[in-house]
Amino acid sequence: MHVKEQQPKVLIVGAGPVGMLLALELALYGVRARVVSRETRVSPHSKATIVWPRILELMDRTGVSESIVREGHYFDQMNYYSNKKRVGLIRFNTLTDTPYPFGITIPQAKTERILETALQAQNISIEYGCEFVSGEQDSDRVTVTLRDRSGVESLSHYDWVVGADGFQSNVRSAFKFDFSGYSMPIRLAITDAELTGQTTSSEAAYYMHKSGNMVLAPLGDGVFRVGASVPLGYTGDQPDREFFNTLLEHRVPGVKKLGEMKFSGIFTAHVRTASTFKNNRVFIVGDAAHAMSPSGAQGLNTGFQDAVNLGWKLGGVVKGSLSPDILESYTRERLDSVNRVSALSTRLAKMSLYQYTPQIALRDAAFRVASLTKVLENYVSPRFAQLDSTIGAGEKLRFVGKKKSLAAGDRVPLSWTENWQSPVLAKDAYSILLWPGKTYAYDGWTAFAREVSAAMPEHKVINLGAMPLGRLLDRLGARPQSIIVRPDGHIQSVVSLDACAYSKGINAIRHALPHSLPFIKKKVV
Repeated sequence: MHVKEQQPKVLIVGAGPVGMLLALELALYGVRARVVSRETRVSPHSKATIVWPRILELMDRTGVSESIVREGHYFDQMNYYSNKKRVGLIRFNTLTDTPYPFGITIPQAKTERILETALQAQNISIEYGCEFVSGEQDSDRVTVTLRDRSGVESLSHYDWVVGADGFQSNVRSAFKFDFSGYSMPIRLAITDAELTGQTTSSEAAYYMHKSGNMVLAPLGDGVFRVGASVPLGYTGDQPDREFFNTLLEHRVPGVKKLGEMKFSGIFTAHVRTASTFKNNRVFIVGDAAHAMSPSGAQGLNTGFQDAVNLGWKLGGVVKGSLSPDILESYTRERLDSVNRVSALSTRLAKMSLYQYTPQIALRDAAFRVASLTKVLENYVSPRFAQLDSTIGAGEKLRFVGKKKSLAAGDRVPLSWTENWQSPVLAKDAYSILLWPGKTYAYDGWTAFAREVSAAMPEHKVINLGAMPLGRLLDRLGARPQSIIVRPDGHIQSVVSLDACAYSKGINAIRHALPHSLPFIKKKVV
């Protein structure tokens, strides 16, 4: 075996969408990760198709949101049917606190191409045909064995290793992460196909029927994602056109037939989660860390959230601007969110498969009432969109349009794209928003803002006085305060300021950055 020495850095095992987004996040900090993939490219017959608003927001950090929206298909409404009659709908175009009040359907292969193009722009190449074989770690480094496409094995050493290698993760197994849970009792069939009798629109539809469920989602170019629960007794693994046409006839209103099929396949849905996503210097993300029901299309989106949460923390640690103990928060923050999202997906899946008349009647009545009272629009819509995510605050009821003050853990309604309409967040540092209140003494406040900037040059200090506030406008109170925003757009802390003694707030602001270190510019790889 050839022993290969190299400088410590980050190794990402797996070049699916989550692994590539993580590499882009690290690149924001000047950290060039090594990305390896056993497969030359993931199959174009992928299961994930929907990108939700919160993920589009986060992808703005690495500049790929525009391409996702441009190359995907816009949809702003999800219709729910029971036994061929519509019982409810979820609107996304009523979401008011996001620049993306819609979802995007896009084949995973397109998403991967967009992400890989962005990596290439950063001079980061994926090493295809390179397989993770084994690994071990101590307190200082991780040693891994990799095998290239010719079968030659080599040892490499890294400061950190991330397993983004999917449900069958070798990294998870090698470093003894558990992965408890269960397999759902039904199988699911999918295809991408032309669909005659179905008009393309900005709406997707979910059909619940005594015989099973079905989903139709437009992908653009006249093609639809067609998914369905597989009837008991069917033993095949590659359903044909007749299979899907039979289910369309039984479960979907109108007369719809499949045209050309791009592919077809059957898979089993799993509900599993690791108890921790970090083992010393090794992390797991995406499907390597969790699997959930496809109902609600939350799985890949949840993995993207993993990539961003870990990416800015690990990037800051490698760069030297953040203390390594911030990495301990990765599991805590992501596990809470994953469990909430997975529970929602599981509930949706179970409800869609009701077979008994009393259950179906209660479910349908609940959908109708929730639609009429706008509970679906005001509560379920933000959850689907993953806009209700909070850090360290547990699950909260979120109603669209309700004005509320900003609090620690909340997602702040700002972006990272330069514009003249609202403050712009820092991508690789904390943003310190200074709000003087509705009225203030200009000279004293301006001097204080300069003092904070001079005391904390490693972070982005933004004086909100007389600045366009965008979606912050109705979220700020009358009194002065400082809002400390993490690189991922979540609020670290809100610090009240004394209008009679602004300078007293500097230490309070500094203490609100518990993981921040004095910035020392250094070369990273």
